[in-house]
Amino acid sequence: MEKKLHILFLSHWFPSRSFPKNGNFILRHAKSVATLHQVTVLFAERDETLKSGYEIMEEKENNLRIIYVYFKGSSIKVFNYWEKFRAYQKGLKLVGNFDLIHVNILHYYAFIACYYKIKKKVNFVVTEHWTRWLGSEQPIHLRFYYKMMKIVCSYASYILSVSNDLADRMKEKGIKGNFQIIPNVVDTEVFYKKKENNEGKTVFLHISSLNQEHKNIRGILKVTKKLLEEGFDFILQIGGDGDISPIQEFIRENKLENNIFTFGELTEPGVAEKMRQSDYFVLFSNRENQPCVINESFSCGLPVISTRVGGVAEFFPDNFGILIEKGNKQELYKAMKNCLERKIVFADVSVMHQYAVEHFGVNHIAKEMNLVYQKAINNQ
Repeated sequence: MEKKLHILFLSHWFPSRSFPKNGNFILRHAKSVATLHQVTVLFAERDETLKSGYEIMEEKENNLRIIYVYFKGSSIKVFNYWEKFRAYQKGLKLVGNFDLIHVNILHYYAFIACYYKIKKKVNFVVTEHWTRWLGSEQPIHLRFYYKMMKIVCSYASYILSVSNDLADRMKEKGIKGNFQIIPNVVDTEVFYKKKENNEGKTVFLHISSLNQEHKNIRGILKVTKKLLEEGFDFILQIGGDGDISPIQEFIRENKLENNIFTFGELTEPGVAEKMRQSDYFVLFSNRENQPCVINESFSCGLPVISTRVGGVAEFFPDNFGILIEKGNKQELYKAMKNCLERKIVFADVSVMHQYAVEHFGVNHIAKEMNLVYQKAINNQ
C-alpha cells in the first residue's frame, strides 16, 4: 500500500477574501488530491486594508488545510516581491514537515521550491495554467520572467500542463523538463446530468469573467442581436464574476430585455443549475488554455459552441459541440443558427457526463496526480 503523503501546494493564484474566484481551479485540484493525501495550501496575498504587517488565517476540511498569509505591502510594486517572500516564510513555519511541493502558477516565489530541492532534498512538481505563455510578443519584463522560470523548471521533477498547446508554448519559450498533461478537474457530482430536452425557448448560456479582450463578450452580443432581428426567438443568459454593466447597456440600447438576461457571480452549484437549465453553452474567447466551463458543460450534458483556441480542441469530442475560429462572428452566427434549427445531433447527455467523469472527475485527476507524485518522490 502506498504511503499517504503530505503535499504542500504553493500557489500564485487562489480564492481569497479579496478575490473569491481567483484560481478556483487550483482549489479544485487541491481538493482532488486531498482525497488520497494530506494537502496544505500556502497562499500569500497583498491586502491594502490591513493597518500594518501581516495577518494569518487558516481553514481545514478533512485532509485539506489552507493557510492564508495577508500582508499590507507597499505602493512601490518591487517592494511587494520581498514582502510576499516574507509572507511565505511566515506561513512555512506553520506547515510542518511535508514530502513534496506542488507549485501552482509559475511566479518568482517558486524559487522557494528550488531552495527546498537544493537544501532539503524535497522534490517539487509544477502545474501551469497561465495564458501569459500564449503570447508571441516578449517585452523585457516577460523575457526576464521566462529566463527565471526556465531556472525554476530545471529543478522540477515534473511540469504539469492543462493542455498540450500550453506545454508547447512553454517549450517555445525555453522551458525544458518532464511534461505531462493533467486537465482541470470537475466535481461531477455537483455538475450532474440535465434532462435531455428543456421545455420552452432555446437557451444559450455564457458564464465567465466577462473580460472583453479575453472572452469577446461583444461578439456574442452582436451575433445574438443579428439572430433575433432575423426572427429567431430564443434566450441568451450571460453573466459571471465580472462587470455586467456594458452588457446591460447593450440590452437597453437595442431593446432586448425579453431575450437577453444577465446575472452576477454564482456558486458552483449555481453554475451547475444554470447549465442544466440551458440548451447550449457559448464561449467566443480570443484565448484560453483548458477552460473549466467546457468540462463542466460536458458533465451536465450541455453541448458547447467554442472557439478553437489554446487547448480547447484537445478535450472536445466531435459530437459534443461545435468548434469555430477565433473572432469569426459569421461562424458563431452559423453555429448558433444551426442549433436553433436543430440541424445538428449532439451526443447523448449520459455519454457526455461519462466522458467528463473519465477525463475530469475528482477520482480520475487524483489518480493522475498521485502517479506523478509517486514518481517524483522516487526520483523517477
